[in-house]
Amino acid sequence: MLKTVLWIASACAAVLLALAVSRWLQFDAPAEPRPAPQIIEEPAAPPVVAPPPPPPVEAAPVRTPEEVQIEEDAAATGMTTVEPEPSPPSN
Repeated sequence: MLKTVLWIASACAAVLLALAVSRWLQFDAPAEPRPAPQIIEEPAAPPVVAPPPPPPVEAAPVRTPEEVQIEEDAAATGMTTVEPEPSPPSN
């Protein structure tokens, strides 16, 4: 019986100690306002010069129906290999 009373008394003491510590640390007090951050102004960057626009792309010439038919026939028969240009003679 005495052990049970001592256990209950020690548990009450622990609870009271925890309450005292929480009051001492002031968990329920409002937070202190923090100072506003300082704004540092950086010098203005020099203006960026845009690169010149690329030259306009020339449109591919429009092929006639005859040229299209010739290319399709050449592709169907396997005659699409282009011979390499002969190298110029070196002096």
